[in-house]
Amino acid sequence: MEPGIINKALKQLCIEESKGLAEVAQYLKMRYRIDSDEIVLKKRLEKLLNQEKAVA
Repeated sequence: MEPGIINKALKQLCIEESKGLAEVAQYLKMRYRIDSDEIVLKKRLEKLLNQEKAVA
């Protein structure tokens, strides 16, 4: 499994395409067979957004 699959999906779907966390969870389950909770995805998304703010 390539590193960063979940983060890449969050960045593409939530940030670029403005999709919800439920759609990201469904995408990960259908494409990569990764079961993920929305709570975990929310924490990862917040972490991504904080990292982008720190870089900018």
